[in-house]
Amino acid sequence: MKLHLGPIAVFMLVLSTAQAFAAPTWDPVKKASGWARVDKDGSIAFYDPASKKIYSWMREGGILGEVDVSRLDQAPEKWVLDFAFNAWVITGRNLTYVEKNGKNFTVKLPYEVGDLAWDAHGFYLSYKTPEPYVEMRGYDSGSVVWYIRNRAMKEEPAPAVLHRLIVNEDKFLFIGSRNSLQLEQIDGTNGRLKGATAFAFNGGLTPNLTLGSQDRGAMAWWLNMNTAVSAVPASQLPALRQGGLFLAIENLANTTVEFVPTGLSEQHSFIGILEADAVFIAPGGGLVFVPVKN
Repeated sequence: MKLHLGPIAVFMLVLSTAQAFAAPTWDPVKKASGWARVDKDGSIAFYDPASKKIYSWMREGGILGEVDVSRLDQAPEKWVLDFAFNAWVITGRNLTYVEKNGKNFTVKLPYEVGDLAWDAHGFYLSYKTPEPYVEMRGYDSGSVVWYIRNRAMKEEPAPAVLHRLIVNEDKFLFIGSRNSLQLEQIDGTNGRLKGATAFAFNGGLTPNLTLGSQDRGAMAWWLNMNTAVSAVPASQLPALRQGGLFLAIENLANTTVEFVPTGLSEQHSFIGILEADAVFIAPGGGLVFVPVKN
């Protein structure tokens, strides 16, 4: 018996066959985990442990590009992608340049990296050292352009301290250290300190964080708002007498800070501001968007 298929049936058969063999698109909205940061162009780069790839993604455009990092000895801890979707990847004290074709070379770092920021001019490393130690490095070779550190800091082992780091659209960097919510400013052109900014809260001094064994939360720059945003677990700020995760919104124009509840648990990871949404990675994976106002 011969089976005759019409043109529509043939089209549907071909389509279903193609869909069966097509690889599913990795979706960070459902699967994102680990470390990530929102870029100034609205893209976010995520590492997928299953495929051992770093994906660049946008909310409206989906997956923009990917980098295969399967040849690395360790899973990536932090990363930044260049304009050609090659990646600078941090693992321990190694800084590795990974091309899309898998080729790579590694630069040794002096200390463990605590935080990473970047702009169009280069990327900035904040080391886990007793006092802030920041380097600017170039995208071309990963070499140091400038650095800033306390000259009195000894090379001997010392307790690691996380110094949070962000960079604005005008190439100024801001450092948040230890339990203080004040920000130190650095000129990203030459690495010179420009002074510190303290913020007022309800007409008085901003309380310090109670860190305990926890590190301070991630910081982000709110593009075109002259505002820095930090994640603050309520347990680090007992004065609020509330629970959950807050955002410390620090307005540099009027030097005030506002603590805004997110409605999320402390286990959510803040990764940045996307337009008017704060973006988080949920404890079980996937993205959460929380509207914020300045």
